[in-house]
Amino acid sequence: MSDHPFLRFIDLVNFDQKLHSLENEKNSNIAEINALKKQEEEQAHHLEDMNKRVFQAKKRVDEQELEMKVLDQKEKDKKKKLENLSDYKEYQAIKAELETVHQAQVAHEKIILDAWHHLEQAEHAAQKKTVEHTEYVQQLHEKQAALDQKSLQLDDQIAQLIEQRKEKEAGVPAEWLEKYTIMRARVPDPVVEIYHQSCSSCSQMITQQEMVRARKGALVQCQTCYRLLYAPEIMEKHEAA
Repeated sequence: MSDHPFLRFIDLVNFDQKLHSLENEKNSNIAEINALKKQEEEQAHHLEDMNKRVFQAKKRVDEQELEMKVLDQKEKDKKKKLENLSDYKEYQAIKAELETVHQAQVAHEKIILDAWHHLEQAEHAAQKKTVEHTEYVQQLHEKQAALDQKSLQLDDQIAQLIEQRKEKEAGVPAEWLEKYTIMRARVPDPVVEIYHQSCSSCSQMITQQEMVRARKGALVQCQTCYRLLYAPEIMEKHEAA
């Protein structure tokens, strides 16, 4: 690297662009990891909902079977009562009640069958979802492990660049560093070239006086966006030297 302040400054800018790119990549990597964790949570919630449906279906089966037991007990009680009756009218009344119980039992058998069918469907869906969930989560974990490894690598690269940055600042005028640091905190491209005597970022025209300074190797500041500007011919001049 040349000791010329301008070239050292441009080298620092390019260095920081590389650092910024790695930091963006790290942030993107973190976003991907968080997205995977969210997907895993959503899958867990779906599986939990399906297991709740199975629980509710089992509960309904138990309730309906308990009700059938109540009807069965009523049938036994009335049959037993019929055996000990001698009064014709009372016998006919109990017999009518027994018929009503029989009708209720028949109707309730259909309700129980429907409840069991619903339970079987819920269990089948939950079992299928459990298998899919296990496979899906395994895939998510594999992706996350790869992203975690990538994050460690990016952290290492970023740490190495940060250690080197002090050396890159050496030889750069303090005034340039101060302005550059301020702009670097505001925009991702704090330093741009002059294009057709205007800022290549916001198109603000550069005065003739500032152009003369830029062509001599000075950094000028855009009066609109405040980015630091340089004349591209200066780069060409130094590269040809």
